[in-house]
Amino acid sequence: MNRTLHRIQTGYCTNVHAGRELASVLDNLQSHSADVLVRMRADRSGNRSEELGVGLWFSEVSAKEALEPNNLLRLSKELHRLNLIPFTLNGFPQGDFHQSVVKHRVYLPTWWDEARVLYTSNLISILDALLPTGSVGSISTLPVAWSKPSPSVEQLNQSVANLRTIAQQLAQLYDRTGRYITLCLEPEPGCLLTDSPSFRQFYLDHLLPSAKTANDRKILLQHITLCHDICHAAVMFEDQAIELEATKRAGIKIGKVQVSSAVQVDWSSLHGSQREQAWKQLSGFGEDRYLHQTCLKTHDGIQLIEDLPKLFEQYGGNAPTEGIWRVHFHVPIFLESLGSLESTQSEIQKCLGVLLPEAGKEFFPTGHLEVETYAWPVLPKSLQSPLLSEGIAKEMIWFEDRIDDYQVGAKT
Repeated sequence: MNRTLHRIQTGYCTNVHAGRELASVLDNLQSHSADVLVRMRADRSGNRSEELGVGLWFSEVSAKEALEPNNLLRLSKELHRLNLIPFTLNGFPQGDFHQSVVKHRVYLPTWWDEARVLYTSNLISILDALLPTGSVGSISTLPVAWSKPSPSVEQLNQSVANLRTIAQQLAQLYDRTGRYITLCLEPEPGCLLTDSPSFRQFYLDHLLPSAKTANDRKILLQHITLCHDICHAAVMFEDQAIELEATKRAGIKIGKVQVSSAVQVDWSSLHGSQREQAWKQLSGFGEDRYLHQTCLKTHDGIQLIEDLPKLFEQYGGNAPTEGIWRVHFHVPIFLESLGSLESTQSEIQKCLGVLLPEAGKEFFPTGHLEVETYAWPVLPKSLQSPLLSEGIAKEMIWFEDRIDDYQVGAKT
């Protein structure tokens, strides 16, 4: 949704809605996304737009269906009818993102697999067809692969070659039509690109050196960018300002920001029954569908554990007495606290402070800000909203109010 900062585009990611077929995509837009907009319009605390930005998610199946004759036109007309702006796509989950157990399956196929290239190429065609005239587009994608086992030299080189192929496709689209779309690699804890430093290392040590000419290098820098997921960065205890500045100094662009919040618990600040209650509540986040990587920060440094349930086994039911844990579990961004637990909501404010002034400029050309709380369906019952659209609307209203706060603060 366009705000008074005209260079930004906000919206929410529809990967929160189940459905791997195109019929489900259409139904979700009608039954969920349209209702989110209705609820936002009804809010009287701000100047709400008549349109809502959506970050569409297509599975491999629905992406192929969308490209069948007349389906893109049908989808485009429906988006227009519902006043939904399809400004970005989530190209990270390629399979069924809502099956009973996803876990490591979300990292397949990898970027050295041809299937990933074909899927991403299809997404480019879809987004080009759906984007409003004059708009720029972004597609977030897998950070190459899960880190274990480590890729071979051949696999790493093939990943780079495949990313170059996509960059060339995007450059050809731009040359032919003037349409700018960027592919955004999204670091995630435990992946090959687990954080901002490892993303930059891959980009500077592997991707850019693969360019054979100055023009090839320019194409990579223009069309392969960073998707900065605030939750992921927070889980890794990154300093938002420092890491974003380092990426800017490296000459790498931000193509998209996923606005998200993680679970945090500071065991050192809790005592007795507080600690027991926090441990009990945290156990409710150890669900079976998604991987919930957890970072432990103690006086010994930072340790990443692959999944929250493994930590429960490791501690044998006894809560720790020191350290800070941050859990990769996307929780509603309007929540500062979660009962006995905390969230990393403050990291959103820090990120906005760095990136809003950059929107529309060289470093952050798209200005794309996508709220991505895909875990609504698996949240503990006490945190779920009676209606999914109600919870999403509340997130969007909170987020847009923060952008307005920034605008007011920038003028004073």
